[in-house]
Amino acid sequence: MIKQFIANSGILIAGFYLISKFFPSTIHKQSSVYMRLLAGACCGLLSIVLMFFSIPLGHGVIADLRHVPLVVISYYGGMPSALAAGIIMGAGRFLFGNMSASIVSFFISVAIAIGCGFISRWMKRHIITTTFWMNTYSMALILFALFVNIPDHDIYTQTLFTFWPISIIATYVASNICKDIRQSKEMLQHYKAWATTDFLTGLYNVRQFHTLLRENITKANEQQSCLALILFDIDRFKCINDSYGHDGGDVILRHLGEVIRSLVPKNGFAFRNGGEEFSILLPTCEREAMTFAEHIRTTIEQHSFFVQQQTVHITISIGISVFPMLATNESELFKQADIALYEAKQQGRNRTVVYKKEYLHET
Repeated sequence: MIKQFIANSGILIAGFYLISKFFPSTIHKQSSVYMRLLAGACCGLLSIVLMFFSIPLGHGVIADLRHVPLVVISYYGGMPSALAAGIIMGAGRFLFGNMSASIVSFFISVAIAIGCGFISRWMKRHIITTTFWMNTYSMALILFALFVNIPDHDIYTQTLFTFWPISIIATYVASNICKDIRQSKEMLQHYKAWATTDFLTGLYNVRQFHTLLRENITKANEQQSCLALILFDIDRFKCINDSYGHDGGDVILRHLGEVIRSLVPKNGFAFRNGGEEFSILLPTCEREAMTFAEHIRTTIEQHSFFVQQQTVHITISIGISVFPMLATNESELFKQADIALYEAKQQGRNRTVVYKKEYLHET
């Protein structure tokens, strides 16, 4: 019995790990219904696998831990996940013959799923506590079925006192393993985001800027298409920091990041290059880049930022360079955009300037 329990524990651990690798993000009650149903279906298949590794409890009585994956996924995915797991788990019982027993098992599986779904909805506690009560509810139904099928009172009592602790331990182990897997996955996702995203604005950071700039220049070169670099910063941002402090400046930067994200199309990339300097990459040529940059400039000029219960308006200066019009590589494209940005400031700020050859001689 111990060997079978260890084998079942290994299957649970491996099963939850493989299921977690199948989904790009962790499943929770705010996930789409489709994703929760899919996660429940995967756990239902794991339940079927567990049926093939039954645990002998003595006197010819065997049991398995098929309900454990359903209990765990019900905690995270709620009713949709519970129902998907319960229906597949119940349908899987028909693979083992005995039609009447399979029908009873199917309805018990659905009843377990519905009960666990409701417990998940109404009991908002730690996973160990919630899954304990889900397991208790599940075992009550399972042991009722065993009571009907085991006429000998002594054998049933022995089964009760053997199977119940095994189920509690297995649920506890599975809940903790699943919690650890989720925490590790969430931490990895956070680290990936921190490596590529600016923490304040939510835009890509300067490291990702150089990576994507290089990749998009290569792509534009291969496809013989244009790539526009729009470089801009906030006019007289030092005055804002002097007036409202760095916390007030951060508020404006954060809200500006939201405005930029709302304006950049799906095929574009927005970055915070540092301080009050931002950039956008667009797979487009000069005229379209100029139109888009002007749209950004006027939108930001008209936008109201709220700092310390005051309304603040800002303007930006923009420099544009286009590959491969005058720039032939990453370094030249950035240098030309920076020169155009400098020219925009020299002309009085709050304007858009496209790089021209004569600007190089002027600077």
